[in-house]
Amino acid sequence: MSFHSGSFDLHARGTRNRRVLTFLFSGSLVLGAALVYHSFAAQASALVVAAATAQGDPQPLNFDACTVFSAADAAQVLGVPVRPITNVGGCSYEAAKATSGGWRRNIAANVSKYKSAAEESSAWGDLKILRHLEPGRRNLTVLSGIGSEAYMQVLPNRNAFEAELWVHKSTWHLRLISVTEQSPSSDALKAMAQRIAAKLP
Repeated sequence: MSFHSGSFDLHARGTRNRRVLTFLFSGSLVLGAALVYHSFAAQASALVVAAATAQGDPQPLNFDACTVFSAADAAQVLGVPVRPITNVGGCSYEAAKATSGGWRRNIAANVSKYKSAAEESSAWGDLKILRHLEPGRRNLTVLSGIGSEAYMQVLPNRNAFEAELWVHKSTWHLRLISVTEQSPSSDALKAMAQRIAAKLP
């Protein structure tokens, strides 16, 4: 082997080594960048999940609707003496005496109060979609003079009538529901909703 060919071999080996080192260095940079990106992406993803959880659907505050809707109020709407129903949510009452068929009129009030008007407005918007509270819908009446927005719906339910009244105002919304064996008095329900609304800020 001549000096010339030996130096060519050394030069070729040096060039190959530099290429391998460059390749390894570039590869390690790409790998490092990928690891850093993955780490930041995982942290960012965790932050997004945490923020979404923190900003989840607004939750109402604990509020006892019976502080604004008494047994006397329920009796006034139903037209008969009542007794409390304790095995359901909200503030519920039923007729103290059953009809001959064992049937009892009942009424319930639920008040959802929120920390802020923005939270309540978001929850009210969801409720309107869920309940299809849209002006012009069949069996739905838009009410005025109660809260900022109010609706009433009366539907036959087998041998009974179910009336629901929803009221929205600032940091709360109200649902008043009555089930009776005869068509309910819309005026009595509206008057009661106004009385309850007057007791809420």
